[in-house]
Amino acid sequence: MDDAQTSDLDAIEKMMVSSLQPVSPRPEFVEGLHRRLTDPMSPTVRFTRRFSYQFVLLVLATLLSGIIFFLTASRVIISLIKEFQLVNPR
Repeated sequence: MDDAQTSDLDAIEKMMVSSLQPVSPRPEFVEGLHRRLTDPMSPTVRFTRRFSYQFVLLVLATLLSGIIFFLTASRVIISLIKEFQLVNPR
């Protein structure tokens, strides 16, 4: 880093130190955090087992769009094969 960037960062740091005061956390928060971090049986992420209606609608919309895409793609391929007569005419 050059001297101009260093002096700018120093000025910003001094301004932040003068305007921001540290806040001490609540003892209950610290105790709960310590318990969650040191307990090996405590999960870090908790998932709910319920499916919301939005998730079900998303799955249904995904399936429907996949089916529509598959049908459209297969019809295009069949049309191209017939157009270029790549199959034996009957």
